[in-house]
Amino acid sequence: MWTGRLALPSLFSGLAIPAAGDYIGHMSASYRQFCPIAKASEIFATRWTPLILRELMAGTHSFNDIQRGVPLISRAVLVARLRELEAQGVIERRRRADGTGHEYWLTPAGDGFRSIVNELGRWGMTYTRDRIRRADLDPGFLMRGLRRRADVNTLPDHRIVVRFEFSGVPASRTKFRVMWLLLERSGVGVCEKDPGFSVNLTIRGNIGVYVAVYLGHAAWRDVAGKALLLDGDPRIGKQLPDWLRLGDVRGREPYDMAPL
Repeated sequence: MWTGRLALPSLFSGLAIPAAGDYIGHMSASYRQFCPIAKASEIFATRWTPLILRELMAGTHSFNDIQRGVPLISRAVLVARLRELEAQGVIERRRRADGTGHEYWLTPAGDGFRSIVNELGRWGMTYTRDRIRRADLDPGFLMRGLRRRADVNTLPDHRIVVRFEFSGVPASRTKFRVMWLLLERSGVGVCEKDPGFSVNLTIRGNIGVYVAVYLGHAAWRDVAGKALLLDGDPRIGKQLPDWLRLGDVRGREPYDMAPL
C-alpha cells in the first residue's frame, strides 16, 4: 500500500498528452509516435529500467541497495536513470525518517508497471531457460532473492544461520563463494562475511544447481544430499525449502514477482 502521495494521472493519460520540450530526457529516445505502446516504451523499454523497477517492486529503496541488485550498472548511469524516472513521474524521492539521505519509491504510475514486470518474468520463466549462461550465475543475486522469498511467519522463534558454499562461480564473482543467510522472525539478512554466529546448516554445491532449484528447474528433494551436500542439523535441511518457499516456482508455471 502506498500512502502519503498526491493522486497522479493514469499512466496512459499521462503519456498520451504531448509535453513541451524534451520530456523524455537525455537517456531515452523518442519513437515520435502518439501510440500509447510507443510512449510507454520510451520509459520502460530502456536499458536497466526494468531491472530498477524490479528492485523497487521487491521492496528495495536505497540507492546502494538498488545498485547491489543491478551490480553492472555504473553509479553515474543509475543516478541519471533514477532522475529520469523521477522526472517522468514513475518514482519519487523521499527523505528518510531519520533525516539522512533519500529513498526511492514507486508512484502510482510506477506501480502501474507491476503487471508488466510480472508478465515479463513469466515470459522469461517460460522461454529463456536455455539462455542462462555461467556468467549469469551470481551468488549475491541468488542470496538476495532467497532473502526476499523467505516466509518469516514459518520460522522458529530463534535465529537460524545457514552457510552457503558455492563452486563453479564465475571468475568475476569469486568473492561471493561463501555467504551466510540469517533467518529470524524479525527479518532475514544476507552476509558476505562471517557474521560470527554458530552455523546451524552448511550447504555445498555448484552455483548452477542452486539456481536451478531457485528457478524451479530442479526440485530440492532431488538434489538435497546429492548435488547439494548438507552438513548440520538434518531437521533444518528438511524445513529450509518451506521457509524459503522453494516449491513455489515450478519451471514454466506462473511467475510471481513478490517473493523474488
